[in-house]
Amino acid sequence: MAEIYKALACNDEISLTVIKSTDIVNKAIEYFNLSPVAAAALGRVLSICAIMGYELKHDEDYMTVVINGGGDIGVITATASSSGNVKGYVTNPGVESFINEYGKLDVKRAVGTQGKMTVIKNMGLKDPYVGTSEIVSGEIAEDFANYFATSEQTPCGVALGVKINSDGSCISAGGIFASVLPFATDESIDRFEKVFANLSNASQLMYGKTAEEFAKEYFCTLGLKEIDKSTCAYVCDCNKEKIDKVLVSLQKNDVDELIAEKGEIEVVCQFCNKKYKYNKQQAYEVCGFKE
Repeated sequence: MAEIYKALACNDEISLTVIKSTDIVNKAIEYFNLSPVAAAALGRVLSICAIMGYELKHDEDYMTVVINGGGDIGVITATASSSGNVKGYVTNPGVESFINEYGKLDVKRAVGTQGKMTVIKNMGLKDPYVGTSEIVSGEIAEDFANYFATSEQTPCGVALGVKINSDGSCISAGGIFASVLPFATDESIDRFEKVFANLSNASQLMYGKTAEEFAKEYFCTLGLKEIDKSTCAYVCDCNKEKIDKVLVSLQKNDVDELIAEKGEIEVVCQFCNKKYKYNKQQAYEVCGFKE
């Protein structure tokens, strides 16, 4: 399970949320056989989306993030619930991995910098909230910080990291989200920024630590006050009933063509790669067609 730790700092003027998301990233790698850079990019998005989902107020609330930066990884999509459970995928999971000038996986090159991020929040209202912002770096953390500043008018700090082992597995992943509350003083903001500035290598710093241990170690000088802690996971809730609804959209001639070509219809879940198969009789039954 992944861990979320939430607290206040600097006289309760800064809200802080930390996630240790190694298990989430490894589940995505398992489902999609992600290349190292795809794992790094999707892992960063899943980490911050889990935090954003956890911030939602009601049990039935959920949110979706779509990032299209124009890079070879294609579109990155992630969805999170109010429990912090998250799922996601990329268009090109096998995108080639390159190393940047700093000796790290070149996430920026894979994601691209010519595009937009869209955030959709379904919060029980008549219409969902939709916010958009430009991709400013392709490194994910800076792009989310820009989204919060421009679309939600929330000054914040975002640090995300995913460390991939030589065997392709994730050995450490996590994220830090800090938002400045409206009554925060310049002094508190300055104190927090001095600490936060040293946390850019989040995955390395979190290695071997829980989310709580990390927060208490690096923010202990800022008067940390725990609010909540919880667990979350990579969870895909697909099932046959939901897939049946996809199949119902097909016309009878479409079903006949697919059956004639392959002998069955196969529908693959984008979020977990699970395959649902239908023979002609099963497809006709689901769609309400007669022989």
